[in-house]
Amino acid sequence: MYALIMAGGTGTRLWPRSRTNQPKQFLPLLGERTMIQETADRVLPLVRPDQIIVVTGQRYVELVAEQLPEVPGTNVIGEPSGKGSAPAIGLGAITMLRADSDATMVVLSSDHQIQKVDVFRNALKAAEELAQQGYLVTLGIHPTEPQTGYGYIQRRAEIGTFNGFPAYEVERFVEKPSREKATEYVESGQYSWNAGIFIWRAETIMQAFAEHMPQLRQQLAEIDAAGGASDPATYRDIWERIETMTIDYGIMERAQRVAVVPVDIGWSDVGDWDSLAELASGDGGNLVQAPHVGIDTSNSLVYSDSDRLIATIGLDNYLVIDTGDAVLVAPRDRAQDVKKIVDELKRQGRTNLL
Repeated sequence: MYALIMAGGTGTRLWPRSRTNQPKQFLPLLGERTMIQETADRVLPLVRPDQIIVVTGQRYVELVAEQLPEVPGTNVIGEPSGKGSAPAIGLGAITMLRADSDATMVVLSSDHQIQKVDVFRNALKAAEELAQQGYLVTLGIHPTEPQTGYGYIQRRAEIGTFNGFPAYEVERFVEKPSREKATEYVESGQYSWNAGIFIWRAETIMQAFAEHMPQLRQQLAEIDAAGGASDPATYRDIWERIETMTIDYGIMERAQRVAVVPVDIGWSDVGDWDSLAELASGDGGNLVQAPHVGIDTSNSLVYSDSDRLIATIGLDNYLVIDTGDAVLVAPRDRAQDVKKIVDELKRQGRTNLL
């Protein structure tokens, strides 16, 4: 088994803590270890360090090497520009196949939280058994509420039980739904959240690229023939001609032998400050990581990079984030709108704050 960790995101909804020069996957948001370190920690009992491949932006290659020193430098691949998950997964697959023509590939995001780590590992073993039968497998997260911010996976006939986990054929993938549709999906019991955790043989996904994305398959072959990123000019030239595409739309929604293993692993994409607050409990319902005096303050997240005192009065369900050069104050239920602040800063040309 090999692990591909995708680490190219910028985490704009966790601004001002997450910045372009150090996005959320490189931050210790939930403990002493950074999110990418925790991602590697989860799979190291199943794979050797030299079986971990990281695909990230070129500007983050040195940061990955610093945070994951156990991973060989040749296994850290820098993308010249973001092209979506399909090309990133393709880069990982050709790298694995150079080392092992029979490699099984686990695709993971570098910035997710998983609380039930043992269950997660056992589910990966179950999915590996399915992958050996030629399936493209995804772990489907048990939905706890009608969440509109996630995609959904609808299942149909059961395939069987693997390592104690039932697996099903996939009926369809659904993009982020309305609240009404999300409620319908959850109540039906036939849907899981799509967390973007995939397991397949590297050769199987390359065959899927050849069938459903032949141009990308050819471009990956050209990159492979040129020695990958070892020939920077050729690599960049080919890469810039690649179409931006997600693996869901490019492959998973089109392929035939697709399976889902529904799991309850305590998963969160830590997509914004509100979801981060939900993952931690604090005194009096507050999550406080700052010098803080609160009067009639509850269910709020208070964070500071400095020793500056933050005093709050009468706040309920609020975010107060201080990073020295920027302060964010917002209701927790508006956490998704933090991206609008980032967009406005871009419009104003205030790149020093991004």
